[in-house]
Amino acid sequence: MNNLPNKNIISLLELQNMIKAELNSAFSANYQVVADINEIKENASGHCYLELVQHDENSNIPKAKLNATIWSYTYRMLKPYFENETGTSLATGMKILVTTQIQYHELYGLSLNIIDIDPSYTVSEIQLQRQRTIKKLIDDGIYDMNRYLQIPILPLRIAIISSATAAGYRDFINQLYDNDYNYNFTTRLFAAAMQGKDAEASIIAAIDKVYEIADSFDVLVIIRGGGSVSDLACFDSYMLASCIAQIPVPVITGIGHDKDMSVTDMVAHTMMKTPTAAAEFLIACVARQDSYLNEIAAQFTDAVEMQLQNEIYELQNITVKLKNAASAKIEQSKYFIKNFFTKQMKPILMLCFRELRKDLYFYQTNMEHNNPAQILQRGYSIVTHNGKVVTDANAVKTHDEIEITLYKGKRKATVS
Repeated sequence: MNNLPNKNIISLLELQNMIKAELNSAFSANYQVVADINEIKENASGHCYLELVQHDENSNIPKAKLNATIWSYTYRMLKPYFENETGTSLATGMKILVTTQIQYHELYGLSLNIIDIDPSYTVSEIQLQRQRTIKKLIDDGIYDMNRYLQIPILPLRIAIISSATAAGYRDFINQLYDNDYNYNFTTRLFAAAMQGKDAEASIIAAIDKVYEIADSFDVLVIIRGGGSVSDLACFDSYMLASCIAQIPVPVITGIGHDKDMSVTDMVAHTMMKTPTAAAEFLIACVARQDSYLNEIAAQFTDAVEMQLQNEIYELQNITVKLKNAASAKIEQSKYFIKNFFTKQMKPILMLCFRELRKDLYFYQTNMEHNNPAQILQRGYSIVTHNGKVVTDANAVKTHDEIEITLYKGKRKATVS
């Protein structure tokens, strides 16, 4: 091994300084760079650290990455300016146009020093991405699907997607249950993260749960209590909008936007500005049907009463007609009976009476002739033995006592 000093050998620090010098010389100007924010965080000192990335347009695979820094003295001015102009904060997934300086540090390597951000570019990109999302929904034929659904006449069974601790959720529940009509709503919460990087996946997972038991609900309400544009960025997601458009339950949103509608609002059946307004909408739906039913009931009652009056009038007319017809029929029958009796039945009855009188006379004469008293008067007598009439002399013996009944009086005798 050759242990002699080699003049070509340099230290790592010397190499780093050489690279730094070359880069400072070659990239001394400021550069405007377009990139997506892959990661962003602020430290206690007020510095903002970002990881910028460029994705392949077709595969969305990262093609380039580089760290960037916004030093605190710059960030204090850029942050409020950017938020005021765009209505949102710098956030993961946002495309930005920045003015940068190339930096090379002996310990931290190559990075960008951001000295300015163009908010108009970000606003344009947000709107452009929204337009792309809307176009894709239309091209896929699902943009209007949820609006074609009919909200049931009485939307009383409500699925809710919200954060369980959100003020907007409490406002919705209080408004819904404390209604002036005492309508009995039933609700079920499907809790989800409503902001941050996990919001989109969390809301989609909640929608999938609702989808599994969609027949159990009349409507699905998606609510949160407002927030910045960046907080609500997930509601412009194609995947989320696609799920909402295709779920077989009418969707009502009350996300709390201050300005523009989100894509989620556009594909939902009904968009309300706030959670409270969403609750009022549902109460109004039920109240409208309640009023309609009351009106129908009143009309039905009036119709029944009118029909009853008509029926009573008809019955009265029928009663009068029946009474008159019955009276006429009775008079006709009386005339017929009288005429029939006078002309035909009277002679027959008179003949019957004469024959009846003859028969009665015959029966009376015969009865008088056969009267036992009349027979006894003619000299006959009745002999009895032990209470029985004796008609045969052999029925009594010598010395038997018998009783003889005459026309006048009775005598006892002894058989000899």
